[in-house]
Amino acid sequence: MTYDINQSGITPAVCRDDSRSGPGCAPASDQIPLGVEIQRLARAVRRYLGLTMPASAREATDGNASIIMFLDRHRGDEIFQHDIETRFCITRSTASRVLTRMEHKGLIIRKPVARDARLKRIELTAKADRIVADLVANGSRAEDSLTAGFTPDELVRLRGYLARLHCNMDAALDTVAQTQPTRAPAQSATGQEPSHNAGQLAASIIRNNHTTIEEEQERNQ
Repeated sequence: MTYDINQSGITPAVCRDDSRSGPGCAPASDQIPLGVEIQRLARAVRRYLGLTMPASAREATDGNASIIMFLDRHRGDEIFQHDIETRFCITRSTASRVLTRMEHKGLIIRKPVARDARLKRIELTAKADRIVADLVANGSRAEDSLTAGFTPDELVRLRGYLARLHCNMDAALDTVAQTQPTRAPAQSATGQEPSHNAGQLAASIIRNNHTTIEEEQERNQ
């Protein structure tokens, strides 16, 4: 990967082989803020997953993939439309429109519950199950590429470092929340515990993406 040295916020590049500055060379890693490096890595992983998305999952665009993986993680739980609204920070009308489209695509079914016929539980179909399996398999391949050359011990240490980074940001967010009480309470940088299963990478990335459905739609246009 190369970087444009004229890009805003990028420090002059340094070639790793002979320390010469110039276009086409990667910036020295110790000159780039760690937060920026993490953002770049996350974007690279998302781009890889997008480019290698299985054909079966192409129907799960415009935010549908996020909802599918959310439903997959909560199999056995009663998930209703209001849960989708809360999890993805979308309005009732947007959630209704997205779920109706998914139902027409054969990705979900909505079933009334015995205690209240007005409530409709959302469940994945066999078609969606196949998409889940393909996304998880693709995520496993992505993680194999991401961690190539690392020893098991190095990966354990890396996870420990990442956990410490999350804790640091949680503490910083808590401090900010105390000085700005009108804002929502601080949440973990991930929102939940990281997955330790390489095959769950796709689900992890999707569930840790806190953009709204509308932002995903704009990005896919």
